[in-house]
Amino acid sequence: MSLFHTILSQLQEKIAKETTATETVAGIVSTVLGTTIAPSQITISKTTLRLKVAPTVKMVLTLRKQKLLASLQEAGVAITEIQ
Repeated sequence: MSLFHTILSQLQEKIAKETTATETVAGIVSTVLGTTIAPSQITISKTTLRLKVAPTVKMVLTLRKQKLLASLQEAGVAITEIQ
């Protein structure tokens, strides 16, 4: 296999893992907050979760932050901060 194919397959694996992680987080966030959160509204940077949602959803997030963090850790997602 050429170097190009090796690099391409490694990039595809990384993208697949990130997509799966984002979809998992979106499902957990949607369940805890009681509203639909699309994977496109989520950004994960190291251990920080950022949500691009309406202010009313941010208020609910503030109230349920600890429950959300606990649910994410139970699922094996290493998130320690939510913004």
